[in-house]
Amino acid sequence: MVHSVPLTAADSHHLTPEGIAPLPVLLLPVQGGVAARERTLRSLATQSVQVSVCAAVGDVPTAAEYVAVLVAGVVLDTTACERAVWFLATRPDVQCVTGAIAGVADGGPCLESAIQFVMMRASSIRALLAPCDALHAATALALVIGVHQRDQRGAGWLSEPVILGQVEAAILTPLVAEAQSAVNALGVEAGALIDLRPSGLPMEPLQRLACVTRPRLRVQRAPAPGMRVLALLQGFPMGGYTAFNADLLPRLSSAGHAVTTCTTEWWRTEWHLDRVREVAPDIHHAHAIVPQAAVPAYIDWLIASRGIDVVLLSHSYLGLHLLPYLRARHPDVAFVDYVHTDWFEQGMYGSYATMAAHWEGQLDAQLTTSHALTSELTRAGCEGAALRTAHIGIDTAAWAHSGPRLESVRRSLGAAADTLVLLFSGRISPEKRPHLAIDVASRLVGEGRDVILVFAGGGPLLQATHDRAKTLGLGERCKFLGEVDETTLRLVYAASDVFLAPSEIEGIARSLYEAMAMGCVPVVSDVGGQRELVVPGTGTLVPAARDDAALYVDGVRPWFERAARTAASAAARAQIVAHFDTPRTVKTVCETLALACYRRQERQDVLPPAMAEELAVLSLDVIRRHVLLGVRQ
Repeated sequence: MVHSVPLTAADSHHLTPEGIAPLPVLLLPVQGGVAARERTLRSLATQSVQVSVCAAVGDVPTAAEYVAVLVAGVVLDTTACERAVWFLATRPDVQCVTGAIAGVADGGPCLESAIQFVMMRASSIRALLAPCDALHAATALALVIGVHQRDQRGAGWLSEPVILGQVEAAILTPLVAEAQSAVNALGVEAGALIDLRPSGLPMEPLQRLACVTRPRLRVQRAPAPGMRVLALLQGFPMGGYTAFNADLLPRLSSAGHAVTTCTTEWWRTEWHLDRVREVAPDIHHAHAIVPQAAVPAYIDWLIASRGIDVVLLSHSYLGLHLLPYLRARHPDVAFVDYVHTDWFEQGMYGSYATMAAHWEGQLDAQLTTSHALTSELTRAGCEGAALRTAHIGIDTAAWAHSGPRLESVRRSLGAAADTLVLLFSGRISPEKRPHLAIDVASRLVGEGRDVILVFAGGGPLLQATHDRAKTLGLGERCKFLGEVDETTLRLVYAASDVFLAPSEIEGIARSLYEAMAMGCVPVVSDVGGQRELVVPGTGTLVPAARDDAALYVDGVRPWFERAARTAASAAARAQIVAHFDTPRTVKTVCETLALACYRRQERQDVLPPAMAEELAVLSLDVIRRHVLLGVRQ
C-alpha cells in the first residue's frame, strides 16, 4: 500500500512536469512507534521534494530510480532527500548514501546515520530484498551491509547534516547494539560501511564541466507573494559577513520572498546557519552534494526547479564567474551582487570590489555596504543607475543597552569601577591587526592607566595574540573569551567602555554597528566606510595608513574622562538608531532586487558558450586549490 505524505497548503505548488511521481520512501516501523511515525511524517511533509510513503518494497513504483529508507522517529533536514538523490545521480557507481547528524561533535561517518537514513538506488533494493520481505528497523543497515558485500563498497557520505533529529534513545540504542553485532560478524570495522572516496576531490586540474542528467523529482515550492530569490554565498564562516547574511535572509523571507540559499566555496558552513534554517530552510552546500564538475549543473537546477526570479550573489567567487553560463541558461532571471569590502582575497586572485566592477556587464544591479564602496565602484565605471548602498545595519531593538556599564560582568572580567574596559570583538586574523590592540593596551598600562583588554572571538591569530600579551607582561590585563554566542556578546558589549578595532581594511565592520548600538565608544581605523558611522562626538577615527600603536593610544586617551565617555556613548547609539537600523537595509535590498528584475531584459555583454564554460572551469579549479583542499586536509 502507498500512502502520500499529508502536505500543507504551502507544499501544494509543484515545479516539475506532470507525470513525475513523488520520491518513494520506505518508512521502517519501530516497537510502539505511532508517535515516532507521526514525527517522521511531519518531517517528510516539509521536504523540498514531494515524497510518498510505501509500506513494502512491492509498493515502490517500477519506474522509481531512488528510494529513501528511514526509521520511524527520525527528523530530516528539509533538503535531505533532494541532496541525497543528487549525490547518487552524479555518481553512477555509488549505490546508496547516508549523511551527517546535526549536533554530533565530529559530524563524521557513524553507524547511527546508516541505521536511520539511507537513500538507495531502487535497483539495489530490489536486488537485495524480495517484495514480500518484512520491513523492520534494521532493514536500512541490512541494505547497506548487502551493498558492501556485493560491491565491496560502503554507502556514500553527505558531510553536511541530513539528520536534524535522531530516533529516540530508547529505540536507537538497541538498534546500534544490533548493528554493531552485525558489523562484527562481517569481520570489518564499522567505518568500512561508509565509503568516503566518492566525496574526494580530484588532484588533477578540472578540465570540463559535467554533463548531468537531472533526476526526476517533484520540487515543492512554498507560495511567495514576493520574489523567488537564490542567494549564492561563499559559505558561513565566522564573522560579520555571515552574521549579516544570517540576519538578512530570514528578513527577506519574512517580507514575503521565497529564499533558497546555496554555498559555493565551502568555507566553514555551520556558524549561524540555524538562524537561516528556522525561517528559510531551503539550504544547499553545493560542494558537499555533487562532484566539483557538477556544481554549475546543481546551481542551474536550483534556479530552474525553484522558478527563481533573482539571484543575489554575496562574495561568491564562483557565482561571479558563473554569470555568463547562468545568464545564458536563464535569460529571464535577474542577477545582483552585494559587495561587502574591497579586501583582497589572495586565494581568489583579487578583491570582491574589483571583481564586481569587472562583472558589471553581467549584472542587473549592484549593492554595496557603504557609500565609500559605492564611490569606488562608480570610479571603476559601474553604472550609477543600478548601484545602491545598503549599509548592513543592525537590529537596534535587539542590540540595545542604556544606563551604566554592567558591573557584574565587569567584575567577572577583573575590572573595578574606574577601570577602562577595551573590547576587541571579531575575527582574530591578520587584517584585523589584533597585535596592535595588544600594543595599545601595553602602552596604556605603561602610562599607569587602569585598563583591561577583552578579546571576544576566534581566528588564526588567537594563540599568537595570547602569546604576545604574555610576552609584554599584560597577564590579567588581557582576557580571551574565544567565540561567544550573541547573548554573551551583548553582555560583554554592555560591560565595555571602548570598542577598539585597529583593522587594516574593512567595508564597515558589523562589530562596529553592534558596539555603537550597545553604547561602546568606538576607537577604530579610518578605513572603508567607517567614517559613515563614526561621526564627530561618537568616538575616534584613527588614520589607518600606519601600523602605529601610538595613534590608537592617542585615540583612547580622551575617553578616560567619564563625562566625555558618557556623552559619546549616548551619541554612538543615537547615530545607529537614527540611520542604520535593519529595516532600512532590508528595504533597500528589496528595492534593488525589484530594480534588477525590471532591468533584466536589458541584456549587456554576451559571451560565447565555450568561453562561459571555460570561466566556470577555471573558477572551480581556483576553489579546488585554494579552498577545498585546505579544508579537507
